[in-house]
Amino acid sequence: MNDYELMKSIFTGFSVDGHLIPVEYLKYKGNSKTYVTYTFTGDDPSLFGDDKELASVISVDVDIYSDGNYLAIENAIKTIMENNNFIRISNSPDMYEEDTGLYHKTIEFEKERMR
Repeated sequence: MNDYELMKSIFTGFSVDGHLIPVEYLKYKGNSKTYVTYTFTGDDPSLFGDDKELASVISVDVDIYSDGNYLAIENAIKTIMENNNFIRISNSPDMYEEDTGLYHKTIEFEKERMR
C-alpha cells in the first residue's frame, strides 16, 4: 500500500461525536465548514545497509479547519494516527484564518517504514 492509499484508508469514514468529517489530500473543495486536509512533507532515508536504503521516515502534515471548537477532532486525529504507528512530531499554534473565517491547526506526524 502506498502512502496515499494508507492515509485514505486511515481516514475513510472519519467521524467525531457522530459527525462525518471530510478528509482530503492537499485541498478540500466541498462546502463543509469543518474539514481536514493532509500533505506529505518528506520521505527521508533513515537506515542503510550494504549500500542500500533499508528504511525511511515519511512525514505528513494534517491540517484541521473548523468554524468552531476543534479540540475533539484534534484528539481523534492524534489517536487514529498513533494507532497506525505514526508519531506526533509537532503542533502549530492555534490559528484563525481571516479570509475564510475558520480556525486552523496543523499537526505533524512521522512514520518509519522498511523498504
